Amino acid sequence: MGREFTAVGLACLAFTLTLNGPARAQSAGRNPAAAQALYDEARRLVKAGNYQEACPKFKESYQLDPGGGTLLNLADCYEKQGRSALAWSTFKEAAVVAQRDRRDDRVEFANQHIVALEKKLARITVLVAETARVPGLAVSVDGSPLGEAAWGVAMPVDPGQHVVRAEAPGRTPFVTTVDVPSAKAVRESVEIPALAAEPASAPPQAARATVAAPAAAAPAADTSSSKRTVGWVVGGVGLVSIGVGTYFGLRAFSKWNERDDGCKNGCTEDAKKAGDDASTAATISTITFGVGLAAVGVGTFLVLTSGGQKERSSSTAASMRIGAGAVGRGAGLWMTGEW
Repeated sequence: MGREFTAVGLACLAFTLTLNGPARAQSAGRNPAAAQALYDEARRLVKAGNYQEACPKFKESYQLDPGGGTLLNLADCYEKQGRSALAWSTFKEAAVVAQRDRRDDRVEFANQHIVALEKKLARITVLVAETARVPGLAVSVDGSPLGEAAWGVAMPVDPGQHVVRAEAPGRTPFVTTVDVPSAKAVRESVEIPALAAEPASAPPQAARATVAAPAAAAPAADTSSSKRTVGWVVGGVGLVSIGVGTYFGLRAFSKWNERDDGCKNGCTEDAKKAGDDASTAATISTITFGVGLAAVGVGTFLVLTSGGQKERSSSTAASMRIGAGAVGRGAGLWMTGEW
């Protein structure tokens, strides 16, 4: 793009453990005019000392129209922002681009910063005990997956707090925070211990419901009428239960989608919680839907068989009690009474 880079002083460094180049050029979506506008605005922000806003604009400019000068400015911006590890990796990439472009001045500038930054880089080494290496073990740093090849390797990191997490199916996750001081070439190690098995959790129990049919108003009340009334009440309860089951079924579906989206680049804490919520909603949906179907069936039977019934006794009132509850991973409906 014909842009020249600005020389800036050394500052603290930083780095993200994404293991992806921070400013990879994209072959599609080039827009030189927009790139130039972003570059000019980023230079203005750098002069004002606003690196927080300047660095993203340099990065976007480079993505829209890759240029060696822009990449050096981006690395320089990261360095002044205090993101030392990210600045170090970006300078390394800029040196490669400068060599390709036969720009010896830029190569020298990049190498000078690389050497200076390497003396300050803080590093974290994640060690995984043999007893912790169970099938499905996933390790991440600040939410970014850390593959098995990187276990035991001292990885450059930015100053600040870093969250190391390890999880595996059926195991309790291990989470710890490492505080890396600013501008110090510290070496920190985190050892992932054997993950404890998750405690078995009982499926959520559906609330036990009791419906009492109204007592006859007079000793000579028609038993068939009471039976029909109970049938309608039970059927109504069943329809409500089916509605509740449908709601939790849709919620389970939605939560699974959230969980799948959150696990595309390594499962986050929110993604795991969404998975747990989906399992709970699915269990409740199964129980309430089953109870609802059973109640509708019982209610229909009572209504259909209420005609032609004769009262047992002129002095006996018809009564009935219906209840619903969870049984293991299923559901049940109970009924007692007389008519």
